[in-house]
Amino acid sequence: MRLRADLQLFSSYLFLIGTLTVAISLGAGYSFREHLLGTLETDLLSELRLSGVAYEALSDTPPDSVAGLLGAVTGHHITIISSAGIVMGESGVPADALPGDDYGNRPEVRMALSEGRGRAVRFNTELNEDYLYVATPLPDGYVLRTAVSLVDVEAAVRSLRRRILVSGSVALLVAVFFSLGYSILVTRPLRRTAEVARSLGAGDLSRRVVGVHDNEVGELGSALNTLAAELQRRLGQLEGERAEMQALIDSMSEGVVAFDATGALRRSNPAARQLFSLGPKPEGIPPEAVSRRPEFLSLVGRALKGQPVAPVELMGEGQHLLGSAHPLPRGGAVLVFLDVSELRRLEDVRRDFVANASHELKTPLTVLRGYSETLLDPDLPPELARKFIETVKANADRLQRIVDDLLDLSRIEAGGWRVQPVSVDLEDLVHAVRDAGIPFAGEGEVDLAVDLAPGQDKLFADPGAVRQILVNLLGNAFRYTPSGGRVTVRTRAVGSGGRRSSVLEARLPRDQSWTVVEVSDTGSGIGRAHLARIFERFYRVDPARSREAGGIRRGGVKPVIITAIVAIPCDSRLWQSLW
Repeated sequence: MRLRADLQLFSSYLFLIGTLTVAISLGAGYSFREHLLGTLETDLLSELRLSGVAYEALSDTPPDSVAGLLGAVTGHHITIISSAGIVMGESGVPADALPGDDYGNRPEVRMALSEGRGRAVRFNTELNEDYLYVATPLPDGYVLRTAVSLVDVEAAVRSLRRRILVSGSVALLVAVFFSLGYSILVTRPLRRTAEVARSLGAGDLSRRVVGVHDNEVGELGSALNTLAAELQRRLGQLEGERAEMQALIDSMSEGVVAFDATGALRRSNPAARQLFSLGPKPEGIPPEAVSRRPEFLSLVGRALKGQPVAPVELMGEGQHLLGSAHPLPRGGAVLVFLDVSELRRLEDVRRDFVANASHELKTPLTVLRGYSETLLDPDLPPELARKFIETVKANADRLQRIVDDLLDLSRIEAGGWRVQPVSVDLEDLVHAVRDAGIPFAGEGEVDLAVDLAPGQDKLFADPGAVRQILVNLLGNAFRYTPSGGRVTVRTRAVGSGGRRSSVLEARLPRDQSWTVVEVSDTGSGIGRAHLARIFERFYRVDPARSREAGGIRRGGVKPVIITAIVAIPCDSRLWQSLW
């Protein structure tokens, strides 16, 4: 179990104080004991010298008697030992009971004979106590030794040690409170700093070390605060750049997808999710879940192998995609896709328009050339020549109409045409168009009916634009309606904010009222597959039809109901968009 820093510091203080208390107790006891022994030895040596003087004065007295006398005077145990180590007298011991041991090997005796004084501390097994033995030589070669029990010395040493231990315990108890408080005081800033560091590591860069002091711990807190502020600044800068990059990628019309080194989808922008019909959060799916096109999977595989791929076109599922790939330095790849389906469709439309317009122009030009060459024959009968001249004029008029249509289309798309609205009587305008001779309108018996809603017979519109629309619509209607059929022109009102029943009506602003003009017929109609192309210039639904019928001109529509919009008031931009 790992202790906190304050407890570790507190424990170290306790251990240090306890160790010092024990060491002082032992050292002081030892020093005090040695001091007492030294003092006692000095006192005993002084007594031995006096005892030596008394021994010389009593030279005629037997040694055992002198030892008893000196022992009684000094109060200590006195022993007289010969140079051969034989006990000659001992206080408190009769002459016939003297020990016969050899005392010559005793340390204090040898030291006294060799150095002039001897000392030794030994445990007396008979008395079960420690004794201090001090010996000095006598003039006659004997050794005078005294012995003192160390019971009092040991008691004094134990008393001193007890007092030291008591004082150390009190000091230790006081130190407990001071060391604990100091440990907490010292380690609290460290704990706060560590807590802030953990928060920074977890991503919370707003945390700061508070209460920074002017010491090493304070310098650490200041450095950590500086580091956090710098990290927060740089992370904010990176987040801003990342947000800008993400917004840039998301706003791109090109689809961008990124795969990691394992092949899993890591990122995609909205354009890519729309191109490949992905969910709102497709991250983690494999390339096969993005698209199963072999060209797409081959492109991803090459990019994941570290091969940059130049733009290539991918076709399939009704789409034309232009894709390129770039490997990433740490594995993975980024792929960019551009949807060129509309561009390819417009290219096809352009090619079809050029081909259709060429065919439309080639027919009258061929007729003009052939009949003109025939008219150069001087032997041509006048009646046949007149008929040929009428044919040439009719084809020249048709060629003029085609060229006028092309010029009108070019002028409208260039923005050179402007609306000049006035009050227009729609029924009069319809009959005027009919009476003016709509091309191909007189080849069959087709009825024209005008059904105008109440209050919807007067329009505020450009009469030329409405006339051109009616010419296109009625011309196509009469052209493709068989004999006995009917062409109907009707109007109806579309109020402000009301329900809109068609795509064209839905495009009208809802804060105004409008008039809808419908041209319908009972002709063959246009198949659903061709409805998306009815506004293409000179597009022909059935190429096998006679060239005399021409194509469906822009603005001419041939489903069952053909609709043009005129409005009150009239918006020139709206007319241009619906033309």
